[in-house]
Amino acid sequence: MDIKSAFGNNGTVYEDGMKIRKAVFIEEQNIDAALEQDENESRCRYYVGYVNQEPVTTARVMQTDEGTLVQRVCTLKAYRHQGLSSQIFQAIEQDAKAKEIKQVWLFAQDHAQKFYLNNGFTVVGDQVMEAGIPHHKMVKEI
Repeated sequence: MDIKSAFGNNGTVYEDGMKIRKAVFIEEQNIDAALEQDENESRCRYYVGYVNQEPVTTARVMQTDEGTLVQRVCTLKAYRHQGLSSQIFQAIEQDAKAKEIKQVWLFAQDHAQKFYLNNGFTVVGDQVMEAGIPHHKMVKEI
């Protein structure tokens, strides 16, 4: 898989990531399109994984006081369970380490917790609801 990243909400990487997010979050999970995009779109770095030049997995990151916040992680249904999102996380963590960032964190949909646990994250805190879906904060020291 080829992974590309770019900062900001313009350009091919962002557009390819949005295609994946639309397919997974809006069409598959029925999340309101008005909730899926937010005021942070222009402040994030976007990662997209390509298989045979087709965008199939994505994530966005934003730097916070707590470390690197990972959001909007998703993979097209036909490409799940192949380790592609794990590869995206490896790229995110490598970039964070290069900036001497010590922690990566996120709010994971509860049904996806096993994936994050398998990638070294730990659940912290109580359940929260986002877009009508239960989530838990998860962190990973890097």
